[in-house]
Amino acid sequence: MVREAAETSAVIGSVSKTSASGIDVGCHAKCSSSSNATVECRISSASQDVSGSEAECLVHEFVLEDEFSLSFPLLGTDKLRNILAKNRHAISGALAGTFVSLCLHPVDTVKTVIQASRMEQKSAFHVFKRIVSERGLMGLYRGIASNIASSAPISAVYTFTYESVKAALLPQLPKEYLSIAHCTAGGCASVATSFIFTPSERIKQQMQVGFRYQTCWSAFVGILGKGGLPSLYTGWDAVLIRNIPHSIIKFYTYESLKHAILSSAPPDAHLNTLQTLACGGVAASTAALFTTPFDVVKTRLQTQVPGSLQQYRGVLHTLQEIATHEGLKGLYRGLCPRLAMYISQGAIFFASYEFFKRVFYLDVSQLPVSVVGNGQGMEGVPS
Repeated sequence: MVREAAETSAVIGSVSKTSASGIDVGCHAKCSSSSNATVECRISSASQDVSGSEAECLVHEFVLEDEFSLSFPLLGTDKLRNILAKNRHAISGALAGTFVSLCLHPVDTVKTVIQASRMEQKSAFHVFKRIVSERGLMGLYRGIASNIASSAPISAVYTFTYESVKAALLPQLPKEYLSIAHCTAGGCASVATSFIFTPSERIKQQMQVGFRYQTCWSAFVGILGKGGLPSLYTGWDAVLIRNIPHSIIKFYTYESLKHAILSSAPPDAHLNTLQTLACGGVAASTAALFTTPFDVVKTRLQTQVPGSLQQYRGVLHTLQEIATHEGLKGLYRGLCPRLAMYISQGAIFFASYEFFKRVFYLDVSQLPVSVVGNGQGMEGVPS
């Protein structure tokens, strides 16, 4: 067994089969590594008669031993990490959105029941007790399957669109107009997600307010059967009228607060967990306060029974009906649970989003610049 260690700075050449001087050789390459790695060349031989130039290049196995002690196959893992880094905004958003949905669905159910009712308003706690007494504890989780199934793709599309549009606009705008990039990115993200969000909300809210369907799948089939695809997209215009300003206000507030806090910090500084929770909560609650009337309109449109005589015929008609018969108080039905939900949602979403984003970036940024064994270098992905 001949063992030689090479210490150079880059991977050179290609791997090929070689046989020389009666030696059984697995492959032939010029090999090297970063300063933190050692490349071992193991040669199986029946003879010790190997010249120095031949022994330098005959390689049977690459073993990378660096400070990260990676014991798994490098080729597949590095590609996977590179993919995760390039798509970390979408992946982080998907994970954050799913986590938020699991935590806050019961609050959303209470809010939806309050907004769908046309009778005298009751407190959120009274509605909570009524749901539990009539449907049991699991009644608070009706429609969660639709929520969970859509939360990951919605959040992934949302954050990916937001970050992509923001990255495209920021270099084009002077510093004093950077807020335009955040607002535009938030609006574009809302439009992109509305095609997934609208049918998901239609199914979820049908489950939350009634007993016509036992599962989200039966709700999906029932809605399509009675009204076709247009019925599944009932309230799409209300979704856009609510979500676009909500996103603009939320991200503008969040980025403004984040910039104000980090303006005196080092260039590579990040918000700590408490600061992220505070900024996310304030941003989301501010947006919720301004958009609650449109949320009530959306709920009234989407909780109408599919295929039945429709009491509301669109956003403007619904606004007029609620304002005429219920007044301003009717337009702000469910404000308290909605604020509580969005304060928690904003705080949890932004905190988990920033956390997952840093995790995926750090995972990749720790890889060596050159990967020994595949003949290609992998550059770190910028933040």
